Amino acid sequence: MDMNADVKSISQLSAEEYRQNLESLVKKRTRQLKKVQKKRVALIKKLQRAQKAESLGRMAGAIAHHFNNQLSVVIGNLEMALEDCPGNAVYRENLLEAMRASHRSAEISGLMLTYLGQGGGKPREMDLSRICLENMSLLRTTVPRGIVLETDFMSVGSTVLVDDTQMQMVLVHLITNAAEAIGDNKGRIRLTTKNLCLSDMPRLVTAPVDWKPAAGLYACLEVSDTGCGIAGKDMDNLFDPFFTTKFTGRGLGLPVILGLVKSWDGAVCVESKKGHGSCFRVFLPVQKNVPASQPDTGSQWQQSAVKGGTVLLVDDQDAVRNIGEIMLERLGFTAMSASGGPQAVALFDRHRESICCVITDLTMPDMDGWQTLAALRRIRPDLPVILASGHNIDHAMDRDHPEKFQTFLHKPYAMVQLKNALHKALQESN
Repeated sequence: MDMNADVKSISQLSAEEYRQNLESLVKKRTRQLKKVQKKRVALIKKLQRAQKAESLGRMAGAIAHHFNNQLSVVIGNLEMALEDCPGNAVYRENLLEAMRASHRSAEISGLMLTYLGQGGGKPREMDLSRICLENMSLLRTTVPRGIVLETDFMSVGSTVLVDDTQMQMVLVHLITNAAEAIGDNKGRIRLTTKNLCLSDMPRLVTAPVDWKPAAGLYACLEVSDTGCGIAGKDMDNLFDPFFTTKFTGRGLGLPVILGLVKSWDGAVCVESKKGHGSCFRVFLPVQKNVPASQPDTGSQWQQSAVKGGTVLLVDDQDAVRNIGEIMLERLGFTAMSASGGPQAVALFDRHRESICCVITDLTMPDMDGWQTLAALRRIRPDLPVILASGHNIDHAMDRDHPEKFQTFLHKPYAMVQLKNALHKALQESN
């Protein structure tokens, strides 16, 4: 017997049955189209967020780099002025205040690099619950009276790969944000640690947008509050640098959190509704292996630099070269400078016997720092080289390079940091 014998053909349908079937088919196709359109809109929105994040990242990196170059000039000149200023001069305090403001500006620039995942630090295996417990005294001081800070930690926490100082920064920012959301009202903040599998993670607003979690167990740090919540129109801008809904504040708290968490291969998930509080969840992969050792930047060296000899300073910024030459001469060196890689190679070729060390900027037109380093080493393979940059060492080491430098000098740098870098480079060479 034909399976479809009991099904009427189109010609056998009445006009009413035909109309009902057609309406049913149209409704079904409409639902399918709406689902496809919804997925398409979500993908377009995700792509737009990714493009915006990439654009903001490029902008923040460029600003931080140029900012640090100019701060090198400001701090260097202030340092020279303070060194020459009599102790009883009436304007000495003005110079000191300008120096303090310059260092605060350098801190902001550093936060921008942290947003880019260039936060430095030395990640190591640590227990997430233990980190929270060790910082509870500090966290309680950030919570005003009238707000209760509740905790719920795993008795046996999960091992995550983080820097403890930077993790403290994440905790302080999250608790401070929660307290500010509650304001002068009474309320509660709840700090929780737990473990979640990939399948159990909530599918909410997650940053970075291109995060691709690996299968396995994730540690979750959760901070929820009973505050004012976040308006829907602000959700997509939460992690943009300098975006803030507060009258005061720099708008760098959440971007810094994102930068640090991103550098630990994690993500941040946000759940909020205006007038109903917020919940921030930080997901970090549970670690099983010992982390790789980090490169030594030489920042802890305190010995006096070896005096004498000629140092070649390579930088495309005139003002940076000028203050660098003054600092080198005050440290007892003869300074020689070049505005770029080609000029540096030509100068070094003529004075290779007298130049004892080269300090080269990383980001330059025509030839960058790595290309300049390689060209100089072809002339003299044992040449001590210091790499300088407004970015940090993680950015400098973002890929493998055949030539190695002796040490790294982060802009803006003071004379003592220049002295320590020269000592390390020359001692390693000797």
